[in-house]
Amino acid sequence: MTGTTEPLDPLAPLTAVDSWDRLVSAALVGTSRRAVPDTPDLPSTPAAEGAETLLDRAALAAVRRAAGYTPAEATPVAPDVPDERPEVGQAATRRLEGILAGRLPLLPEWLELAAAGGRRAAHSSVPALLDQGARDSRLRPALAAAVGGRGHWLARFNPGWEYMLGESVPGDRFDRHEWEQGSPARRRRALAALRTTDPDAARELLRGVWPDLAKAELRRRLLEALATGLGPADEEFLEHALDDRGANVRGLALSLLTRLPDSAHAHRLRGHVREYASAGDNGGLRVETVHTRRDDIHRDLALAAPQKQPEGKNERSERLWALVTHAPLDVWPDLLGTGPSGVLDAATDSGDAELRDAFVNAVVVQEDTAWARAVLEAIGPRVSHRSHAHTRGAFQLEKLLDLLPVEERCAHVQGVLNPGVGLERWGEMLRATRGPWTAALSEQVVRRLHRPGRGRDSFGYREVCEAAAEHMPPEHLAGLSTEPPFDDTADAYLRLRDTLRFRLDMHKEL
Repeated sequence: MTGTTEPLDPLAPLTAVDSWDRLVSAALVGTSRRAVPDTPDLPSTPAAEGAETLLDRAALAAVRRAAGYTPAEATPVAPDVPDERPEVGQAATRRLEGILAGRLPLLPEWLELAAAGGRRAAHSSVPALLDQGARDSRLRPALAAAVGGRGHWLARFNPGWEYMLGESVPGDRFDRHEWEQGSPARRRRALAALRTTDPDAARELLRGVWPDLAKAELRRRLLEALATGLGPADEEFLEHALDDRGANVRGLALSLLTRLPDSAHAHRLRGHVREYASAGDNGGLRVETVHTRRDDIHRDLALAAPQKQPEGKNERSERLWALVTHAPLDVWPDLLGTGPSGVLDAATDSGDAELRDAFVNAVVVQEDTAWARAVLEAIGPRVSHRSHAHTRGAFQLEKLLDLLPVEERCAHVQGVLNPGVGLERWGEMLRATRGPWTAALSEQVVRRLHRPGRGRDSFGYREVCEAAAEHMPPEHLAGLSTEPPFDDTADAYLRLRDTLRFRLDMHKEL
């Protein structure tokens, strides 16, 4: 036997005398006088004798000595599935390289423009995009579309990119082999694909394997797939998941049940609200928390079972927050005989800042546009969400504004940002207003940047410049003067112009 196809343990130390020493000895004497020695620690070579064989084996031994690992015979790698979408052009690829090198806030816009044009990123950009997705999970859905089949194929070879294997893309089809034999990430993607075409079949597949899923994180990741095609038929399974031993699994089940306002669970939460909430004597809202340490309430709110020892303030606070966040919002107007604005006023009049903030969180979680309007009206130009930055229920301004249609969103911000509002508040509101802004809002911002007599609020001016650089449509660059209006903020103004010019070119390329 002249070799072996089995690689040695890469962690095993090299012996003092190995094939290298025997090969060197044979080479010094010459293959005409000494046969090529056996090399059982190396893969086999095509020829069995002669100088060519000795050199082949010496090359393998040299690699082993340099790398500390015996070269093994490679297994052919299956090619990726061709992506029929055209690749972005060279200019767009260079633009992407510039974004990844130092303009990361613009990456979501680049990805959105590429997807809208039906194009994918160049193959040369895929590794850098996968690296970025490993650092920022919020970008992963958009990155999955940009890297396409090549990205999903490449992710198989790097553990740091494995997250991509679980990301769905339009056109995914259910693969039974992947579901039965694939990695956890591939199983999740297969289940998500089936949910788009046959939600009931996907749920039953999950039901069948659920008892055998030992890890809570694996159960949670597969349960996420039910968000696609979620409907009343999923209620029973989600109720079962409320009893899961994993807190994250219970929390996800609660989040999904919150999207089913006609479910039995939603009606039970309405009942809990009616039992423990009422109008206070001063017109405020009172939610009783002292006598709610019941197993059924803790289960419905996906909380851990109540302990025997006396409860503390944090436990009561957690229960109140969960109840207000997940109880259907329609129960509160019925309870108090008023609309969303009246309920928010009652929560404010209660003197409990956490109760008011819990309502804001409920509006964001339940994605209710009518309630979002009421909250934004209550915030108005006076209350800065910065003042709540360290509270549990911080005003989630960006998420609230996202619930409004684009035209209404920008019109609301225009109304709030009247000439009497300080620049810091301008910057705060504009940062939270996702672009692209309407022409009317953009022109208002341009006028404000050039308005004389702005006082000494250079911090607020810089905030406005940064927000406009990211969200204002780049064609409004034409409305900005070439020279900075004010010397002390000239750098921020020039960065705004530079970013808008960069984005304008990016739009043309994509």
